[in-house]
Amino acid sequence: MAGNRFFEDYRGPGDDFFGSVGSTPEIYPVYWSPAQMRARQSGRMARVQAFLNSQWKHASEDVRWFDPDRNLLYPDRIRRRPEGADSGGLGTHLDPGTLDLWMTGAYQKAFRHLFDGTVEQYDPWDAAYRTAGPQYPGSTMCSAFRTFQGWTALSDMAHDQGVLQTVPIPGAMAYLMLRPLLSDVPDDEMCGVTVNQVFPASDRWHPLLMEALSGIPDVQAGDSVWWHCDMIHSVAPVKNQRGWGNVMYIPAAPWCPRNEEYAASVRDAFATGLSPGDFPAEHYERSWTNRFHLEDLSETGRRGLGLG
Repeated sequence: MAGNRFFEDYRGPGDDFFGSVGSTPEIYPVYWSPAQMRARQSGRMARVQAFLNSQWKHASEDVRWFDPDRNLLYPDRIRRRPEGADSGGLGTHLDPGTLDLWMTGAYQKAFRHLFDGTVEQYDPWDAAYRTAGPQYPGSTMCSAFRTFQGWTALSDMAHDQGVLQTVPIPGAMAYLMLRPLLSDVPDDEMCGVTVNQVFPASDRWHPLLMEALSGIPDVQAGDSVWWHCDMIHSVAPVKNQRGWGNVMYIPAAPWCPRNEEYAASVRDAFATGLSPGDFPAEHYERSWTNRFHLEDLSETGRRGLGLG
């Protein structure tokens, strides 16, 4: 970043994702650095992702929803928080989508038990219909199906230094989906869910769930942290950060029709140094001299881009 004068050129967040959850954390639109790409195509990372994918129900009698042993090489940003920084963190939110969760046919099937009177049968670990769902126009950052969101620590971080917090209840998604239908919610209100912003969770609409918000323990550089894609999460605020607070975001995104389709746009962005399609079109890396290139891909990396 420094060698390519990123901070001299950086113009600030290119979308309203951060504003919609109440802060502007130190998350930067860098996607194709050698360190990120080596981590994404690491054999150790692939084994962890395969294990995580296997926790899901990925096949039914007549459909295999995804291949747990192969992952989309999903590019995401980095967080770079220097020692001594003050940060407001990142407000509580979810990542699987927004209005598309209610308004697209595939997701209506994925959450079918919530709306057909069989709520007891809802299983947050069942991938049925999630792997083909298109985005609803105006949704943010949900082109791919990710079984788990994740980040890999680039520095040691104590549990009280602005780290991840979660509501560790994947099944809470059932309540979040049904909440706008309850009698205390106005007919024109979706409990904060709207176009072009992230899916929020709040004390106003979800106070009991917010009581379960819990932080992770201390982590060391090289540790990876994972959370179910439907889980409420946030980043805690910090004052006068002790040491660096750096992470790279790498999820588990198993190979499936939805992720295979997104892989085509990822290949194009990778080849040219552009920002990936799920993110604002900022394109800082087009002319960077040390970008990762096609010939640097391992077999895992090539498979993750649909090249092998």
